[in-house]
Amino acid sequence: MVNLRWRDIAIIIVIVLISKLVLLHAADFKIEKFCMRWDGEHFIRLAKSGYQEDYQLVFAPAFPLSVRLVSSIGMATWKAAFIVANFFSIWPPLLILRKYGLKPAIFFALNPAYVLFTTAPYSESMALTFAILAYLLKDRNSIAAGAVLGLSILTKYSMVLLFPAFLMDRKPLREMIKVVAPVAASGLVIAIFFTLKAGSPFVYFSLEKGWGSELAGPIKQAKWLLDSWFSNQNWHIDDFKLTGFRWLVFHWIFVIPYTIGLLLLIWEKRFQEALLSAPTILLEYLITGIPSVSASRLLLPAFPSWCVLGEKLGRKTYLFIPVVIFLLITIHYTGLWHMKAFFG
Repeated sequence: MVNLRWRDIAIIIVIVLISKLVLLHAADFKIEKFCMRWDGEHFIRLAKSGYQEDYQLVFAPAFPLSVRLVSSIGMATWKAAFIVANFFSIWPPLLILRKYGLKPAIFFALNPAYVLFTTAPYSESMALTFAILAYLLKDRNSIAAGAVLGLSILTKYSMVLLFPAFLMDRKPLREMIKVVAPVAASGLVIAIFFTLKAGSPFVYFSLEKGWGSELAGPIKQAKWLLDSWFSNQNWHIDDFKLTGFRWLVFHWIFVIPYTIGLLLLIWEKRFQEALLSAPTILLEYLITGIPSVSASRLLLPAFPSWCVLGEKLGRKTYLFIPVVIFLLITIHYTGLWHMKAFFG
């Protein structure tokens, strides 16, 4: 753990705000239109009207429920969603600051995918806040760590992939139960929720198949990205046409850095951090369908693999500053991509 200084906290908050301004500038500060793009529209509709169709069950309930509570004071639902997402978006970089220090926290906060999916009304900011907090709590308070991880899973189902890392500690059985019990309770809540809404606790897996998702390996994944109906739509970012080949490159632009980070963690024998990252990264090598297009977003929970890159770059100021500038530029183009096509 790193001792927090008010100066470092202020730096992180300023960087988070600047990154959001760069992103929203690319959207011409049309906040409502920005919020209603892609999954943001689904979350806003869920907050407003609840779960009315089975396909909506792929979106976990905690975030839309929180938005609904905030909007109940008389605020427009899209505004409430924007406020909730952005309120939580401050906390993951601050928690990273506590765990890894200033430069890894800056590197994390400027990840273009992080900026987009925690500024738009998506569940990522809330889920990552709970997940990182749970990881910081696991050595200090087992039951609190389990409870907060359970909240993360209720916010975004894929956060369950982080759970094995919480079992790696050599703790007495009693302490392990304190971690496992709250997570199991969250799983039971989800199973009951699915059963009540769709008649089966396993409906999520059939819904994912509807998005073309299957664990088929990198070759079939590449074929899907190159040739699928999704990746060959007539999408342009100004004069830049998004062909299947460019979707494939886009996927690997995110997978490769996270993989390098994972290998660094293993090389340095930081096995618990590696285990926290590995399931999420491995999934992006195997899965086809829309999730393979969304690697930038789905890799965010593998934060140790991203932050270790920030550690290494942070030791060389002559490298770190150009990388920061590059990330700010890519945040602008991420905003354009989100408004004119599908980023993830």
